[in-house]
Amino acid sequence: MIDPILNFIRSLSSGVREFLPLEVAITFGLVLFAVSWVRPRRIVALPDSGFRRTVLLWCGVGGCLLIVAVATLTSALATAGGGSDVSGFDGWWRRPAPLVAAIVVVAVAGLALRSVPLTAPGTRALAPRRRWNAFAPGLWLWAVRFSAVLIAVTALWQILIAVSAPPEGPFFGDVARYTTLPIYSHFNGSFGYLAGAGWPNHLATLATLLAAAGVLVWVLKADANRPEALPAATLKTHRDATARVLTLIVLAGLVTTLGAVWMHVGSTSTMTVGLDERWVSAEVSYPQLYIEGGFSALSYPMNVTGYLLQGVGVALALRLAVDTVRAATARPAAAAAGASVSAAAR
Repeated sequence: MIDPILNFIRSLSSGVREFLPLEVAITFGLVLFAVSWVRPRRIVALPDSGFRRTVLLWCGVGGCLLIVAVATLTSALATAGGGSDVSGFDGWWRRPAPLVAAIVVVAVAGLALRSVPLTAPGTRALAPRRRWNAFAPGLWLWAVRFSAVLIAVTALWQILIAVSAPPEGPFFGDVARYTTLPIYSHFNGSFGYLAGAGWPNHLATLATLLAAAGVLVWVLKADANRPEALPAATLKTHRDATARVLTLIVLAGLVTTLGAVWMHVGSTSTMTVGLDERWVSAEVSYPQLYIEGGFSALSYPMNVTGYLLQGVGVALALRLAVDTVRAATARPAAAAAGASVSAAAR
C-alpha cells in the first residue's frame, strides 16, 4: 500500500521539477513566498491619498512583478539549453537583469515623484538639507549594502582569477567555443581550464551594481530634500513609506542577482574528473583517481546557496507586491481610528 503512494509522490515531484526546474527563479521563489506568510504583518505602508500614493502603488506592484518576470525569464533561458554556454560568457546580461529591472523601476519612481506638489518658492530656502538615507529603513538598508558587497567581492574575485588559455587546452566542464578572451580559470592548478570567469562574464554585473547605488542614492536624496506643503509628521510618514518601498525594490533585485551570480560561479567548478587505471606504483593501482576543480570546496555550497538566494529575491518581490495591494486596500489610518472611537462610544 505504501509503495504505490511513494511511487506516485516521486513521479509527481519529478514532473514538477521538469515543469519548474530548481534553477528557475520562480520555483524557490513561490516556496519561500508561501513560507513568508508565517509572519502575515505587512512590510510596507502607503500614504492615505495623493499622487505619491499612486506612484508607490504602481512601483510596488508593477515594479515587483517586473522583477519576478525578468528573473524567471532569464533563469529559464539559462536552463533551457541544459546549462550549455556556447561562448563561455553567454550569461553576462542575464545575471544582472533583475537588478536592471529594479533600477528602472526606482528611476521611474524618482522622475514621477518630481511631480509631487511643492511649497511656495519663498519657503524652500528654509528647508533643512538632509542626508540621502534620512528616511531609509536602517535594517533593510544594511541588507542592501551587504548584498551589494557580496556581489562586488564575487565579481572582482572571478575577474582577478581569470586567465587566457592556449587553443589546445585542455578544457573541462562546459567546454565553450575557444576564445582568446580571459574567461578561463585554472582547473586544479595547471591541470586544465574551466570557462565562466573573467570580465566578459562579470563586468556588466559590476556596472549594474554601481548604477543601482547611484540611482537609489539620487532618488532618496531628492525625495528627502523635496519641499512639500504638508505638516511635518505627515511629511515624515510619506517619505518613510517612499524610502521603504524603493529600498525593498532594490533589495529584491540585488538578492536575485546575487543568487544568479553564485549559481553561475558555483556551477563552474562543481565537477570531478576521473582518470581510469591510473598506476601510482608497481604495487598499488587505483581504478579511479578523481581530480576536483580549483575552488571545489566553495563551489557546491555557493551553487546551492545561489538557488536559495535567487528564490529569496523573487519571494521578497512577490511579498512586496502583495503587501502593497494590501496597504492600498486597507482603510486609512484616520478613518480606522475614527471608526474605533465611534464603536467604543456606542
